[in-house]
Amino acid sequence: MTLNGTTGYGSTTGPAVDTSKSFTVSAWVKLTSLGANGTFLSQNGTTNNGFQLYYSSGAQSWAFGRHSTDADGAVWRATYGGKPVAGRWTHLVGIYDATAKEIRLYVDGKLVGTQDWTYTPWNATGPVQIGRKLASGTYGEFTNGAINDVRICPTALPPADAASSGDLPKVTQLD
Repeated sequence: MTLNGTTGYGSTTGPAVDTSKSFTVSAWVKLTSLGANGTFLSQNGTTNNGFQLYYSSGAQSWAFGRHSTDADGAVWRATYGGKPVAGRWTHLVGIYDATAKEIRLYVDGKLVGTQDWTYTPWNATGPVQIGRKLASGTYGEFTNGAINDVRICPTALPPADAASSGDLPKVTQLD
């Protein structure tokens, strides 16, 4: 899916995972520009998203984060890492591990960040958004780039699986 950074997005008809429990989200992403935040995947609550896999222009890095509650004034907690390059495909994996009480971010198969998650987990029961996020009841951070091979699993992948490079096949030119 290629998105324009202003209005384009995709949406499911309902939630993919229970965000109060462990889960993993992943996607292959390619940014057109590094000038503004861009959300690749998020899952709506009523007011906020239950998770967000995105590019942070302020941190100049990839990020995975969560709101502490589905209410105005919620605390935002994220982990950051990796150096984005416009026009380059990158594999991102975000994990919420309810047992370890932490969030993790893998970039191209490498663990680049962890952040403790000591808040009471809550379940975002709305649809998954591809290319935008919901925060304080408003959609924003539309992606200017491309998203491919989205996967959402209802478990925290173990490090060996999270560190895999994904399943995009190698392309071989035939003569």
